[in-house]
Amino acid sequence: MLALTNVRLIDGTGHDPIENMAIIIDGNRIKNVGLVTSYPDNTNVVDLRGLTVMPGLIDCHLHLGGLTVDKPGKAIGKVSLKDMASFFFDYSRNYAHRRWLAIENGVTTIRSAGDHYPHIIRLRDKIAAGKLVGPRIFAPGPTITAPGGHPAGTIYKGNRYIIKNATRQIAEVSSAREEVRRLVEGGVDCIKAIYSDINPMDITHKVPRLSLDVLEVLADEAHQYNLRLMVHTGSPKETMDAIKAGADSIEHGILPGGDSTEFEDDLVKMMLDKGTFFVPTLAIAWAYKEAYPAVFSGLKQAVKILHSAGVNMAAGTDSGTPGVVIGKGLHKELELMVEAGISPMEAITAGTRNAADNLGKANELGTIESGKLADIIAVSRDPLKDIRDTREIKLVIKDGKILVNRVST
Repeated sequence: MLALTNVRLIDGTGHDPIENMAIIIDGNRIKNVGLVTSYPDNTNVVDLRGLTVMPGLIDCHLHLGGLTVDKPGKAIGKVSLKDMASFFFDYSRNYAHRRWLAIENGVTTIRSAGDHYPHIIRLRDKIAAGKLVGPRIFAPGPTITAPGGHPAGTIYKGNRYIIKNATRQIAEVSSAREEVRRLVEGGVDCIKAIYSDINPMDITHKVPRLSLDVLEVLADEAHQYNLRLMVHTGSPKETMDAIKAGADSIEHGILPGGDSTEFEDDLVKMMLDKGTFFVPTLAIAWAYKEAYPAVFSGLKQAVKILHSAGVNMAAGTDSGTPGVVIGKGLHKELELMVEAGISPMEAITAGTRNAADNLGKANELGTIESGKLADIIAVSRDPLKDIRDTREIKLVIKDGKILVNRVST
């Protein structure tokens, strides 16, 4: 057993922090949270006096197989051969560097939003079985798009291997149903679709977009198997279509080349009525704000409008794109949420409880409560005063195991 003592606790529920708490962990579960003063024999006691304890962070939108280029504004097509060589080396090691980037930054759970398949499923299972150290992975497998649509006809264009293993190009309703069933059999955790005609490589030229009836079938079939549908959109109009079709979460919402007009009342009401989550990926918009300032400002305004109305907000970064690094990107996302008008506590909730709810795992993850999985981090200083203090990671526990320990003894 493991006991964390003298804890200043932000439990992820949105409640005010509580001082001098103790957290008892038995195996991979939280057994008790309270004013505990005695422990069973052989308990490993860790004194966290002076630190703030929170749930492990959750990134609802990243690409584990993406790049780790920490250079905002650098286009994907201009990445160096050295960076590409680094990628292939890490791929051969089951993304060892990327896995550790998440863990050392306190990100204990990720939704890898479209990666090499079935490699990402095998990796997920090795981590779950304890054969590899890394964040808990939720994965949709390949991204579903229109023939020639993003990313098959944009950032992956000309690369047959990636197109084959990381995308599915679908034009017909019958094919959509069949593909979801195949992916279910392959063990995916959710389904991801692209419902946008924006080409991020050249915003002056549109690309094919999934038909609305195909998107509706993807949602229907996914829900038949109790899987959630995440949909990449680039404008309020595309967002409204996706929500009508049955999207459980909206990714991005505003992209370069899309209509960045404000989210109208009808769209906001629809998101509230259906309980749709918004994953704004502010971090990627920030990384390219010099090239697309209207997108960054428009997305921040959308976050402010939707949050003020009570729309579910979950943190996601689009890490894996140059300029947004896995693990580090989530801390930037929380900072940008606060910059957009969300309180530090609400930003933390977006990266913990709300993110877990967005994954359909609120009963297991996202808060520090008895019975939940023991994913816990400790940071120095006070992120409620300065959200950037979430970066000051001193302790990372995942599934009850201490993976990072920088606590002074």
